[in-house]
Amino acid sequence: MGSPSRFDPLEGFAEIERLAGKVYFRFSHLFLQHPELRDFWWQMALDEEQHTSPLLSCNELIPNYQDEALDPGLGQEKADELKERINAYLRKGTRSITMEEAFKIALEMESSELDVIYGKLLRLGGPKIARTLSHLIVPASVQRQRLKSAVLRFSADPELRAEVLAL
Repeated sequence: MGSPSRFDPLEGFAEIERLAGKVYFRFSHLFLQHPELRDFWWQMALDEEQHTSPLLSCNELIPNYQDEALDPGLGQEKADELKERINAYLRKGTRSITMEEAFKIALEMESSELDVIYGKLLRLGGPKIARTLSHLIVPASVQRQRLKSAVLRFSADPELRAEVLAL
């Protein structure tokens, strides 16, 4: 019996980004008959998928930096908590999710601490790597703005609209 593997935050959080993308890909399939919504969710999914590559790239580059240390707040417990939350969204029967519910789930994911953690993870490779990689991805602020625009365009739900206006 082998010893338990050590938690790798870069790989762990890359997996979480993939799961978030999976949620959005599922949403895109819910709205196949509504091309604008379908394309919106598809793009959100692609953006999440795109976030995995810089994390995995950092994982390859970080051994070259002896002076970088992992943030203790980026442990397995936080990763497991976020993974469970996203998996709960995946377990929901997608056919029964309304447009407003999909937007609410996206708002929860986009306003979670995942973006803060993602930023910390990118900085692990040092400032030059973080700066380079940050130019390769769609920033979380852009994703939140897209989500806000989509909610204001497609939803009449006053609570949902108020929530995105507060972003």
